[in-house]
Amino acid sequence: MPSDGPEPTIRLGAEREADQAWIWHASIDAVEGSTLHELRLSWADYNVFSPDGTRTPADVGRAVLLFFARHRRDFPLRERLDAAMARMRFPFADRDIAELLAG
Repeated sequence: MPSDGPEPTIRLGAEREADQAWIWHASIDAVEGSTLHELRLSWADYNVFSPDGTRTPADVGRAVLLFFARHRRDFPLRERLDAAMARMRFPFADRDIAELLAG
């Protein structure tokens, strides 16, 4: 659930490919403070969040990080994040991340 404050700013560094995934060093700048992360987005999770393949992996990565930032009270941000964590922890993550990508 989004907070009443301004939206966090999500920044992704250079994209690199790993074993069936993309990885970025990223930052989240929010009212609560700034945090640094390594985000992993598997090809399988990309296909869930962008089934038609029209969004870039970076677009999906930013949406996933924004989702994590919005839910940081219920899921403290870790240094290493995997997009699958959103889907495992929150049953509504697929829907919310798809809405972020559509909006």
